[in-house]
Amino acid sequence: MYKILKKHDKLLSSKEGLAEIFPRLVKATRINEVERFDALDEDLKKMSLASSKTEDIDASPEVARLIAGLGRSGVVGLTVQPVSHRSELVLSFFLGSSLALFLSIGVLLWLPEKSPRTFSEAYFLTPIPVFRVVFSFLLIMWCMGAVAKICGQADVNHMFILNVDPRCRVSPEWFFARAATLTTIWILVFGMYVVDYKWKIVPTVWSTEGFNKRASLHFVFYPLVLLLLAGLGAVMPSTICRNRYKLAVLRSVKRTAMAPVFPVDFADNMVGDIMTSIAKPLEDVPAAMCYLLSHHPQEEAVVRRFVTNGDNCSDATHSFVVPMLAGLPFFFRANQCVRRYRDTKESRHLWNLGKYLCSLLVVIVSRLDNTILLITVSTVATVYAFLWDVFLDWGLGLSELLRSAHAAEANGHVHEHGQPQKIQRHFPRKVYWLCSLFDLVARSTWVFTLMPTSLVTGNIVSRVIFVSLMSSVEILRRSMWAVLRIEYEQLSNASGFRALLWVPSKLNAASAPPERSVSVSLERRASNTSGDARQPLLS
Repeated sequence: MYKILKKHDKLLSSKEGLAEIFPRLVKATRINEVERFDALDEDLKKMSLASSKTEDIDASPEVARLIAGLGRSGVVGLTVQPVSHRSELVLSFFLGSSLALFLSIGVLLWLPEKSPRTFSEAYFLTPIPVFRVVFSFLLIMWCMGAVAKICGQADVNHMFILNVDPRCRVSPEWFFARAATLTTIWILVFGMYVVDYKWKIVPTVWSTEGFNKRASLHFVFYPLVLLLLAGLGAVMPSTICRNRYKLAVLRSVKRTAMAPVFPVDFADNMVGDIMTSIAKPLEDVPAAMCYLLSHHPQEEAVVRRFVTNGDNCSDATHSFVVPMLAGLPFFFRANQCVRRYRDTKESRHLWNLGKYLCSLLVVIVSRLDNTILLITVSTVATVYAFLWDVFLDWGLGLSELLRSAHAAEANGHVHEHGQPQKIQRHFPRKVYWLCSLFDLVARSTWVFTLMPTSLVTGNIVSRVIFVSLMSSVEILRRSMWAVLRIEYEQLSNASGFRALLWVPSKLNAASAPPERSVSVSLERRASNTSGDARQPLLS
């Protein structure tokens, strides 16, 4: 009704629709009585839990389902731990084991090598871009599972907000299982490469054609096999993550890249933001290709190029391809802002456009020989992005950060008696403080991922460590950002993508406290009859 009457007022240059007709219809139809939506939500839950195994059990639907051995419990008739608890134990064990193995690799790297005279740090590090591409991919898999897990535990219906097919059965455990498998393979292959190169386990092949006597053709097979296994895992058919879901992600990437042509929904908006966070991993793609396609064993000229540029790519690649890959995600996201402004006429989309143009400017200025200008532009881009994250993407202000948990007031959310309506936040206050602090620190280092690594340090070992850490920190920061962004979108419809504020609870989620139920606030639109009644801007 709101959209129809809004169009009515726009075509007739009138305010009668929203000022008079809309409040009258809301009152007559009682559509603003949110209790009906809560009752409907409860009825849907009960229907979904209905089963011949639970008919005679005198208990709540959730308890009856657990007693019958359905849902999140184990085998019928047996006293077993919940499936989610068992999976968390397995996940904790694997994470602890992986940490120990990573520490073991650190020890291997620290130990003195065999035949120091022929050992070359530069030659040893040349395949690192390939290993880093796969590591970024597995880290993204871990983070996707973590985001879904946290949203599920906090009663944030990310599936509904992102408009995911309700039939999709991809769970956090699926992401964790794939990420765990890939992590194991990565640790195994990288560890084998370290041991082989440092202590010359496998006999060299064609070493006379390479950098020195330690050079060998077979070293390229370690990163190549790892890359092939990662690609196979990504495209391998699955009865849970079906190909249509993978194609849906690719279609979203296509719409993001062609934003001026396609309208932008919240899922595409999220894809665009995620792409800006993988700018550095994208830069590793041509570096990995240059290594795999170069001469093997590595020749002295190629190794010298790695020392200078940080990879085996030519100067032309560094002058054109790498800056283009670093800037394209921000260009795509800027185009989304232009399309959103065209569709909504909200000026805040232009301010959002300015944020991504500042990031693009960092990419451009970093290629110039002007340190003062680079520091100035980077500082502006960092502060701009941080303030946008906290105040607009997460909906946090001094009132939300200084008051107790679940007591943040929403500007413009009003009850019918004129009292401010409170947004029921899903996390304690200290979580928002910690996330804001981490976002500021990570944003301060994020701009370095848009610059050539040679501007930061000339030492090749420090350069490899720096790039790896910065890329990983940005992926972790974006994952944290995604949780709070989806939460705020559910609570306030901040982007205005949904016709109603109400979001159904997940049927398979743990029972949330009644005060966490998200309610509809159509009075907000009924009381705001001017053009300012439009919802706030998305990130």
